[in-house]
Amino acid sequence: MDIIVVDSCHVDRATRLALRALWDRAFGERFSDDDADHAYGGVHVLARDGGRIVGHASAVPRRIGFGDRPWLTVGYVEAVATDPACQGQGVGRRTMTRLQEEIRSRWPVALLSTGRATGFYERLGWERWRGPSYTRTAAGVVPDGEHGGLMILRVDPSVVPDLATRVTCEDRPGDAW
Repeated sequence: MDIIVVDSCHVDRATRLALRALWDRAFGERFSDDDADHAYGGVHVLARDGGRIVGHASAVPRRIGFGDRPWLTVGYVEAVATDPACQGQGVGRRTMTRLQEEIRSRWPVALLSTGRATGFYERLGWERWRGPSYTRTAAGVVPDGEHGGLMILRVDPSVVPDLATRVTCEDRPGDAW
């Protein structure tokens, strides 16, 4: 298996179509067009077995507010997927380990939102967010209840020393987080 790193601007049409097919296999109808759009704009790590993409993870820059501190650009992890036929073979771990190297070279902090995979990310060094979460919308800042699935990778722990403070993202189409 080959692990490849590519910036979004270099992801060609064939690869985009292959990624969408992977996400559909991995997530089914739970993965929307908005989710796919959120995966672009940063860096991708692709796992290829032969010519087929069997794993993916990306990190995109997002502005996030932590407590009363100034807003910070962080790496936000999107579209982590492993082909169901390859799950349990270390594809996801290898893909995320390589993405974390990219994160460390680009951002002091990374965030992600997950539903069921908190244990997977904890084994890779991610921490559960313990504070409340909010979304900044056109109508103002509103609580969103996302905090249960938020996780943080603190490359520089001094940037976000308190995991129980409030965290705020800017709204976007589809899921805010």
